[in-house]
Amino acid sequence: MINSDNNEARMIITSGQEVASSTKLFDTGLSFDPSVSHNDYIAALVEEKRNTSEALSVYVHLPFCPSRCLSCDHQTSVSHDHQQIDHYLDALEIELQLVTDHLGRGRRLQQLHLGGGTPNYLSELQLVRLVDILDKHFTIDDQTESSLEANAHRASVSQLSLLHGLGFRSLNLELRDLDPTVQQALGRHQSLPVIRDVVENARQIGFTTVATDLVYGLPMQSASSVQKTVEDLLALAPDRVSCYTYSRRANHFQHQRAIDSQQLPSIADKVAIFSRIVDKFCSSGYEWIGLDCFARDQDSISQAHRNGSLQRNWIGYTAQPGRGVIGLGSSSMTDISSICVQNHSDIAQWRESLERGELPMSAAARLSPNVRARRQALSDLMCNLHLTDDKHTLLDGSQDYPALKALKEDGLVEIDGDRLTMTEAGRYTLHQACGDSSPMYRWRSIA
Repeated sequence: MINSDNNEARMIITSGQEVASSTKLFDTGLSFDPSVSHNDYIAALVEEKRNTSEALSVYVHLPFCPSRCLSCDHQTSVSHDHQQIDHYLDALEIELQLVTDHLGRGRRLQQLHLGGGTPNYLSELQLVRLVDILDKHFTIDDQTESSLEANAHRASVSQLSLLHGLGFRSLNLELRDLDPTVQQALGRHQSLPVIRDVVENARQIGFTTVATDLVYGLPMQSASSVQKTVEDLLALAPDRVSCYTYSRRANHFQHQRAIDSQQLPSIADKVAIFSRIVDKFCSSGYEWIGLDCFARDQDSISQAHRNGSLQRNWIGYTAQPGRGVIGLGSSSMTDISSICVQNHSDIAQWRESLERGELPMSAAARLSPNVRARRQALSDLMCNLHLTDDKHTLLDGSQDYPALKALKEDGLVEIDGDRLTMTEAGRYTLHQACGDSSPMYRWRSIA
């Protein structure tokens, strides 16, 4: 249980400069390498075909929404022409064929996740077609953790029943915030009664996990307004809540320019808000998982967190072993043993590559054994809050470990022999550092 009186842990960040002083810990040596070719990607897939002992997951990006929130930081397209989605599925089928030509068909999946965009914006026929395409190339069974992100306002009872019949058991509702003032500043509307109905319907239909998100650092937010949102969420009793920090990146997402930067909470305010979130969830029967998730005690990721086996990949926290992920669709990420690949974010470029018979690689990074070891060490620290067997030395390239020394001096980690443990202060501070101060860390958290 988190000590609610530990103000030092909460307010250790008072400026962006102090946050940045901790980000050397995240230097895994991962960077895009322009020398990585299309043939290198093919070779990595062929290598993965032989790596049958490693579990595999698939992420499918569906970049379509009926409207766009001003804070959105996903690669998505607003469209009301469902023929565009049909054409996207045509190209997605080509990509699946190309990938499995080298990876092999019939590989069993431990995870399948539909992200977006708004995956449940697809029509029922499109959802059936998508799952049918996936079934033709992979083995998806009752042991596969199948999940999708969803907009509650589009999640009718009939759609939820269809999704359950297609094998989905986890529903992730994207809420961001429930406060009307904050929603107005974002140009979105989430009706609490509608969300409550969707949660109840999903459980009655048989979804085993109903999760939500909660974003802090949004315009017009305060500790008191977020506390009310958390109380509303607790009344819904979601199985998991993923908590993200919002950082305005108007140069990359031009629609974010419509958000008044003067209305955004300061870094110190964001830490206070996150502290309130932690207090409310941890005092209400939820376990704080890693740095940015809360889950019920009986949840599989809570159990993995307690026994030190929690993992994280591009999809999120998981109790499943292995971190290999095949990314399909525009802007998606593939992360397998020797390479990380990002697909073209532009849908037209992505489709044109596929029509030429090429995998739609936009950029890639090689994963040397040292880089893989450092990434795994970072993942272990962020998931399970400690490292042993000198793994912490992998997180800094020099012999005297100045970054770890600085973190230790700031009270963010404790080092005792070959064991490094994240302190309570570190859990608050490093969570904020990941969101605000490390551009390299934009690759979806610790992946």
